[in-house]
Amino acid sequence: MATGRDEPYTQSLLLAAYQETAAALLAALRRAGHTSIRHKHGAVFANLDVEGTRPSVLAERAGMTKAAVGELVDELERLGYVRRQPDPSDRRAKLIVPTAAAHDVVRVVRTVNEEIEGRFRDRLGEEAYAILRGALMAIVPRERIQLQPRIVPGGQGAGHERRRPNADGGPARPAGLR
Repeated sequence: MATGRDEPYTQSLLLAAYQETAAALLAALRRAGHTSIRHKHGAVFANLDVEGTRPSVLAERAGMTKAAVGELVDELERLGYVRRQPDPSDRRAKLIVPTAAAHDVVRVVRTVNEEIEGRFRDRLGEEAYAILRGALMAIVPRERIQLQPRIVPGGQGAGHERRRPNADGGPARPAGLR
């Protein structure tokens, strides 16, 4: 077992893997001209629906306080990645809506993530890759697993269902929005 003094804990390995991939994402975003995007902004991008999302829903999805999400939204709005608009279902409420720049960020992130997944497959082989993904799916609580990003490349949303595995491992079902 990898719990001795001479071997890192599993969570340390997971953190290092995350940091490696997050650095690759930020580098790609910088090359694409999105030099102001930081890791923290992912909490908004990952939880933002194409038609817009209320700040309270963003906070809930991200596991953050409304105030913390409000600060991120303020910053992303100043940078031109989101805009606030009235919620058509309740004019008193606001929706945070992605701009064309946000759609470009998501396009870059999706491309880089697909490249990273390909590198994992190449390094591990298909069988070990499938075992790794299965093990991670077993570790992460089902309610924490979400398909991301919610904004699909090309600015499309409606009519392009994201699918999420069923709790019993059966066929995928549409993932709920908002």
